[in-house]
Amino acid sequence: MSNTPAKVINLADRRAKKEDEARNAPISGWITWLYCPKCKSLEYSELEMPNGRVHKKCGTLVEEEEVQIDVRAEYTISLRNSKRLDELFKETKIPGFLKPFAKKGMGMLENLQAAEVQYRKRLENIVNGPVNSYPEEWDEKSLEMELKTLDPLGLILTEARQPNLHFPEVDS
Repeated sequence: MSNTPAKVINLADRRAKKEDEARNAPISGWITWLYCPKCKSLEYSELEMPNGRVHKKCGTLVEEEEVQIDVRAEYTISLRNSKRLDELFKETKIPGFLKPFAKKGMGMLENLQAAEVQYRKRLENIVNGPVNSYPEEWDEKSLEMELKTLDPLGLILTEARQPNLHFPEVDS
């Protein structure tokens, strides 16, 4: 007989821990950057097309660059960017006589917000459903990829959202 006490295993705690780990596990996916050499245009797609793509505007076969992503990380960063844009909207209090001049800047913020919403929809397309973001304490700097912060807005761009890293010859 051994004198070492038996370890008690709580199955409910163990199951809860596994469920929590599964909820916070990275979700692997791909974003494909598309470059049309004729139009010199860049866009991205979440859809895979193994036989290549033709640019809808001019009919030219586009160059493609696939970028592997953590869908959950991209989604979390996009939510944080949207939150930052909401803060910028609230901070922008414009006196009545300056509103005609500020319209362009507000339009830019609205376009950036719409782009974030569109990006999250495409991320949801990748996983065919909703994406749970990482917890609030998650730090995007833990990613082992090249991040870029847009100054003065403070928006964060991951490697997947920087087409110049994949097509350096293009000025985007």
